[in-house]
Amino acid sequence: MRSDAQLTRLLRLVPYLAANQGVSVDEAAAAFTTTPKQIVRDLEVLQFCGLPGGYFDDLFDVDIDAVREEGHIDFRNADVLARPLRLRPDEAASLLAALRLIVEVAGGSEAALSALHKLEAAVEDGADGLSVAVAPTDPEHRSALTAAAAGHRVVRLTYRAGGRAGTTVADVEPARVRLVDGFAYLDAWSRSRGAWRSFRLDRVEAVETLAEEFSPRGDPPEGWFDDVARQLTLTVTRRAAWIAEYYPTTSVEPDGDALRVTFPVASPDWAAALVLRLGDAVLDVSDDAVSALARERAAAALALYPEEPAVGFPA
Repeated sequence: MRSDAQLTRLLRLVPYLAANQGVSVDEAAAAFTTTPKQIVRDLEVLQFCGLPGGYFDDLFDVDIDAVREEGHIDFRNADVLARPLRLRPDEAASLLAALRLIVEVAGGSEAALSALHKLEAAVEDGADGLSVAVAPTDPEHRSALTAAAAGHRVVRLTYRAGGRAGTTVADVEPARVRLVDGFAYLDAWSRSRGAWRSFRLDRVEAVETLAEEFSPRGDPPEGWFDDVARQLTLTVTRRAAWIAEYYPTTSVEPDGDALRVTFPVASPDWAAALVLRLGDAVLDVSDDAVSALARERAAAALALYPEEPAVGFPA
């Protein structure tokens, strides 16, 4: 039994047992589409659950002997969940940070704003000193993209591509706006590439909502480039640390005075070009094929220059 499935069932089982005192193990198993044996295992876990602290009055009271011998569930002390809880400072700070990020991404979400104001009012200390770093984005762009995703309207984006000068224009089918590591992204189907792509909103210059509607293509991948199997790890000096912010990464780890940056690569040509661009800031490349391609490109470029003696030195 997977732990996440059991956790979901346990969370539903508590209010069910509180509302159905004396229910049989078989009835509970039928209600949750599982086996009586699994319900018994769940109850063996629940008897050690309750409020933080773990004192007698904090835990659920389950008569395990009656469950095993008679097949009936006597579930008591569930009213501990009705007691008001006081958030610890770290818990309140985490909730405040999450709500402020939601407000930043969702714009004028009344539900998020209302929850944020209530929590700020309830927290006496620390709310004013809490700051959340989010890359600035145009609220009008964000609102237009959110509305286009909800209305299934094609959008024409003008954006700055990371690492290239100038802007690029692309027609996309927007799916959602989300926040990753302090940056807001649009997940959308790129018509020119025929694949899911993510666009950083702070690099978007213009958003034009077209009259054309599209049929949803389902949910985009949850992770960065889940459809890309190739992963590249570059060990770079701190001088090249900017690549961890410019490109979607799967991991960034310190390695002494250097950084190990891993990201998905859809094109070996692009990866080789990046290695050449970084030059001596690259200390190690995990993919031998990319290294070979970069060396080949470098040799071809050097071959274009005539071999002339340097000024002031004999031939």
